[in-house]
Amino acid sequence: MENIFIVFEGLSGSGKTTVGRIVADRLGAVFIKTPTSIFSPIRDEVDKKANKMARFLFYLATVVQASEEISSILKEKSVVCDRYLLTTLCWHRAIGVSFPICEPLLSSILQPHHTFLVTCKNKIRLQRLFSRGLSYNDQQERNRQTERRFLNEYMKHGLIKIDNSGDDPRKAADRAIKLLKNICNL
Repeated sequence: MENIFIVFEGLSGSGKTTVGRIVADRLGAVFIKTPTSIFSPIRDEVDKKANKMARFLFYLATVVQASEEISSILKEKSVVCDRYLLTTLCWHRAIGVSFPICEPLLSSILQPHHTFLVTCKNKIRLQRLFSRGLSYNDQQERNRQTERRFLNEYMKHGLIKIDNSGDDPRKAADRAIKLLKNICNL
């Protein structure tokens, strides 16, 4: 069987990381989170101080790097990724960034085989955010207007939704794996 590239997208606190890690473990896949570690030292500064276009280009660069790393890993194993290109595009569109000059670059980025949108009830998502501590981006997403615009951008892409509102993220992971088995005969 061919190795596959799966992405979990969604708002902060929806459970993408937890569900993604469980799915990766069950599939024997490599779990990757964007931005990748080489960008971590400057991420907070970019989030807090860069203008919208500079911030978009930073996050786009993190996806370009992840694309290269994932391409290499796929030669040996499947990959499950927590946030990827759609988060970068949808988030920045939601805050008003226009990026038509980037279209040729976007087409050169590795595309996932399957992308899931992890959702959960807003009350639960906010509880999760507060219990882990709010990052700068978490604080930005708490704005209901920004959150709605962000989700509306995701909805334009017809993603497969996985509800993670329950107490057990393994159930959401089970649903994702069941869908993957139906879609690509895992």
